[in-house]
Amino acid sequence: MKNTFYILMLFIGVAITGCEPMDDIYEDIDENISNVEGSLDYKLEEEDYGFLDLPEEQYEFDTEEDARALIPVLLSNRLPALGGNSSVNVSYNVFAPIEPQVHTVSAADYEAAGFSDGYLANISEIQDFLQYQFPRAEAGDHVVLTYNAVANEMPYTLNADDFDFIEEELGADYPEPTSSAAQYGNFERREGNEAYWSNEMILEAIDAVLLENLEGVEGQTYNVSYDIYDGSAGTESMTVRFDGNAYVQSGASAYEFVNADYALVAEELAEEYPGPAENTGDFNSFTVDSGNSNFWTEEMLLEAINIVLMEEFPSAEEGAQFAVSYAAYDGSGVSSQMMAVILQDGQYVIDLEGSVSTVETTDVFAYTNGTWSMPLTLDSEDYTTMGQTYPNFDDEAEAYQMISVFLGLEYPYAREGEMKSVAYDFYSGSTSTRYTLFVFEDGEWNAIPRTLEQTLQFSHNGSEWEPDNTIRYTLVASDYEYIAAELAAVSGYEAAASNLAQYGNFNLNNWDDEMILEALKVFLNNFDPSAEVGQKYILSYEVYPGYIMTQMRLIKDESGAWVINE
Repeated sequence: MKNTFYILMLFIGVAITGCEPMDDIYEDIDENISNVEGSLDYKLEEEDYGFLDLPEEQYEFDTEEDARALIPVLLSNRLPALGGNSSVNVSYNVFAPIEPQVHTVSAADYEAAGFSDGYLANISEIQDFLQYQFPRAEAGDHVVLTYNAVANEMPYTLNADDFDFIEEELGADYPEPTSSAAQYGNFERREGNEAYWSNEMILEAIDAVLLENLEGVEGQTYNVSYDIYDGSAGTESMTVRFDGNAYVQSGASAYEFVNADYALVAEELAEEYPGPAENTGDFNSFTVDSGNSNFWTEEMLLEAINIVLMEEFPSAEEGAQFAVSYAAYDGSGVSSQMMAVILQDGQYVIDLEGSVSTVETTDVFAYTNGTWSMPLTLDSEDYTTMGQTYPNFDDEAEAYQMISVFLGLEYPYAREGEMKSVAYDFYSGSTSTRYTLFVFEDGEWNAIPRTLEQTLQFSHNGSEWEPDNTIRYTLVASDYEYIAAELAAVSGYEAAASNLAQYGNFNLNNWDDEMILEALKVFLNNFDPSAEVGQKYILSYEVYPGYIMTQMRLIKDESGAWVINE
C-alpha cells in the first residue's frame, strides 16, 4: 500500500512540475525513490518511438519481436524507480500487414451465385461472384480466390531437341517418320511418302513432348507450332488441352489479338464508339472496367472480334469455332481474357455450347473504389525503375515513398480519393509478398499503413525488464463461494470451507499456506482451464485476522499442475 502511494505521488509530482526538464525529474526520482514495487499501465507516445531510434515518423514496431526486444530499454529510462516484482502493461502499435482471406470456390458456390457452368469466364463475372460471396466487404479487404477460369492458351514451338526426343520415344512405332523428323526438324506432310505424319501421329508426338517438358495443369491449353514439309517448307499449329492424363486436341482454333488487330478495330469502330475505339488503338487492349468511360460491353467486344476474324479468315466455313484471346484492362491492370465464338449465318456469335477449357486458378483481389479488382503487382522492371538493387524492398518506409512516386507516374490522372492496392515483395530474412493500400489525396499517393494496438505485460526481475505473461487477479465473493463448495466434502477442509463460505476470506486459524495453495489451484483450474504451460498468475486474496490483502504467485508447470512461482 505504501509503495502504491509513492508511485501515485511520484506521478502527481511529475504532472505539476511539467516545466522542468524530464532528465531533472528522473534524477530527483532516482535520488529519492528507487526499487519500488508497483503495477501500472503505459501507452507509448510518438516521442517514445523516437527514443528507440525507429525510422523518422515511424510510430509502430515492425514486428512483435521488435517490441519485446526494445520496450525494456524504454521502461528502464522512463520508469527508473520501479524495481523487482514490478509490472507494466504496455500499449504499443505494431505493423500488421494485410492478410487476405482465403476462399476456394465450391460447386455449391458457383450454383448459388448463378454460375451453373462451374467457372468464371472473365473479370466481370469474378467481380459479380465476389460481390455475392462477400456482400459486406469493406474498402481494403483482400481475398485469395481459387476458382475455375477459362484457360488462357499458351504458345509452344517444337525445336530440334523436341524432334530428337520424338524419335527416341516413338521410333519403334514410326521408324521412317521419326527418323526424318529428327534429321530435318519437321514433319513430312506429303501423303504417300514413307515419312508421312498424319494429324493423329502429330498429336501423339506433341503429347510425348509436352508430358516430358511441362508440368501438366488440368484444363490448360497450348497452341503448339511446328515446322512441316509438303513440297516446300512451312509451319502448322495444333491446339491441345491437358485432360489430366494426356494432351488431347481442342475443338476450337485459337486466335490471339496482336497490335495490328487493335489498330484495325480502332479504325473500323472509330465513328460508332469514338472513345473506346481510340483508347484501344492507343493501348492495344480493351477496357472492361464498367466505371470507365471507355468501357467495352460484351456486345461491343463481339463486334470487334467479328471485324478481326472476318479479316483474317475470309474463307472460314459455317460452324467454324474460335477461342479468341485479347488483352483487357480492368481498372487495376491488364490481363488476358477469352471469348469462344462460332460462325453462324455469316456472323460470329458467342459459342454457348462449345467446349470451354477451364483451369483451376488462384488470384488475389482487393475491394477498392467500390469494386473488386486485382492489386497492382510490381515486377522486376518496376523495382529497377525505382532504383532497387534487388526486386524487393527491405525497408517499409522506403517502400511507401518509392511506390508513391511510382503510382504518380503510372496514374497521372488519378481522382481525389481514388484507392489502389499494391502487391510488392518484402525481404526480412526471407521474401514474402505484402499488400498495402494507397489513396490519392491532395495531388499525391499516400500509403495507408496497417497498424494494430497491442498490449504486452513486462515485469522487472530485480535487474531488468522482461516480457511477462503474468495475469494479476483479485478474488471476489463468487470465487470464495466456488472454492468453498468444491472443498466442502474434502477430508480436512470441512471446517475451513464452511468458514470461507460464511466470511468470504481465508481465516488463518483454519487455513495454512498449503491449504490456501490447494484452494487457489481449485480456483485456477476452473477460472482458466485451457491455460498453457508457463502461464503465470499473481492472485490476491483476503486473509483474517486483519482483513489483509495477500498475494501468491503461481505458474503452470510442464505436468499441467499449478505450482508456486518462486
